[in-house]
Amino acid sequence: MSSNFAVEPGNDVDIGQHNNVTGAVIGKGNRIRIAPTIYRPHIDLRVRGNNNNIVIGANNAAKSLTIFVGNHFPANDVNLTIGDDFSCEPDCKFFVFNSKNVVTIGNDCMFSNSIILRAGESPHLIFDAETGDYIDVSEGIFIGDHVWVGERAYITKRVTIPNESIVAACAVVTKRFDEEHCVIGGNPGKIVRSGVKWVRNHSKFVEGDKYQQGYDRHHG
Repeated sequence: MSSNFAVEPGNDVDIGQHNNVTGAVIGKGNRIRIAPTIYRPHIDLRVRGNNNNIVIGANNAAKSLTIFVGNHFPANDVNLTIGDDFSCEPDCKFFVFNSKNVVTIGNDCMFSNSIILRAGESPHLIFDAETGDYIDVSEGIFIGDHVWVGERAYITKRVTIPNESIVAACAVVTKRFDEEHCVIGGNPGKIVRSGVKWVRNHSKFVEGDKYQQGYDRHHG
């Protein structure tokens, strides 16, 4: 943990080995768990509020990830979970400004560079003009296991990205999807291809499986 990470008293913080964490935790009752990693990621974590829960799984490889929970207005009771083997390229930012937000990212997800995940607005407020009801409620962002998000993608509140999917570069994802093994692209995002399988790199091939055979046929 970096000496540039400031934590106010009354919070429960456990940063595992090899994580480089900067930023600050301002408030009370916040619980932060970042598991050990074999890499040396850089996470800039800025929390303002109370009773927020942030978990990042083992072996994260975040080259540069900034997470905002609250801003100059506090956010309370946020739950943000990132699974094991998460990676991201530089300049990824997660904005979780509103209280009671839920953001879940599964295992083995790969984010490219300059991705924005934005779960609601603050300090700007959105209401129903007739009833006065506050309507800027996230209702959760849920990203499944083994999801690849392309560079400069923008993910908004009320989004589900299923397991084994790809989000194309520069896509703007604004709704929930339930079809696995798909490619989501465009603005607003829609399914542009079905029945896909992605592999992180050559080392992830299972010797002799159909994906390795297909790759070898193409490059033979």
